[in-house]
Amino acid sequence: NIIFEDYARKYSVEHFSLKKKISPRSFQKKAIKAWIKKKRGVVSLPTGSGKTILSVMLIEKIGRPTLIHVPTIDLMRQWKDVLSEYFNLPIGLLGGGINDIRTITVATYDSALIHVEDKGNRFGFLVFDECHHLPSEQIKFTALSSIAPFRLGLSATPERNDGKESFLYELCGPLCYEIHIDELSGNTLAPYEVKTIEVEMLSEDREKYESAREYYIEFLRKSRINF
Repeated sequence: NIIFEDYARKYSVEHFSLKKKISPRSFQKKAIKAWIKKKRGVVSLPTGSGKTILSVMLIEKIGRPTLIHVPTIDLMRQWKDVLSEYFNLPIGLLGGGINDIRTITVATYDSALIHVEDKGNRFGFLVFDECHHLPSEQIKFTALSSIAPFRLGLSATPERNDGKESFLYELCGPLCYEIHIDELSGNTLAPYEVKTIEVEMLSEDREKYESAREYYIEFLRKSRINF
């Protein structure tokens, strides 16, 4: 019951309205219901199953300035196109030489990290696309240095080879919903069949490949890069 004033938070409640109605699929409804319980957590959905649309619905529900993190500039622009389709307000970009922070902003992980001191208190909702990148030694600070209470991690494969998904769940919240590609094939996703066809390299192509690989391995050794 201590009265206090919050000088850290530089954001307020927003009222977002969608330009057109979204009819969520059954698995998206389940994912929303699971995430909304704590308003933190990781949702694991296959590629092409509508992770971006799921985020649009949650951004509208939460009603806080939102920063979406993506690994590449191409994804940054794809997200902006979808967000502009559903929200009647300018969408900000942070990355690729652009520094335009708005109420809803899409940033590359690298640019979000560079500007973390300036934006850590400006957003109440963080979305991490391809969130399995988040536990890396540098990128983790874009989550650690933010005061945003609402967090959504999105990935088709949240598990990591180094076992650091446990740290991912500390940064974003626990894995709250997961559905696999075989469960959506033939309904949400097109049916598919995986076939492996091995072919022999032509001798001249093999020679070029071995030469290029030797050059690549030498670069790794000199740069002391260890995978």
